[in-house]
Amino acid sequence: MDRQQVEYVERENAFLREQLHALTDQIETVKQDVLEEGAKHIRGKENTVQKMKDLERELRQAKANVDKWKREALSEKQRVEELTVKAARLQGIVDKVKSIPLAGKLVTKLEQEGKPS
Repeated sequence: MDRQQVEYVERENAFLREQLHALTDQIETVKQDVLEEGAKHIRGKENTVQKMKDLERELRQAKANVDKWKREALSEKQRVEELTVKAARLQGIVDKVKSIPLAGKLVTKLEQEGKPS
């Protein structure tokens, strides 16, 4: 090889090294961009999964509250029914007492005293 060929090969080699370096930099930049986008995507999915877990927990709690409130409402309904039966029974007793002449006057007087003016 003569000197001109050696210089040409050296220039060509330097040019190719520069191209290789530029391409390597571009690849690294693209790689970083892809990694960052992937990380954003993963964080987004993680946030979505966490929100879904939170919503599931809230839903379970809401269902438990509904069940609790249903039980409380049923218990309260039974209590109202029991008190209604007791009130009817007491009213029956009061009505019977009213039918007794002297006791009836006393009951009527007590009822009037118990009513607000």
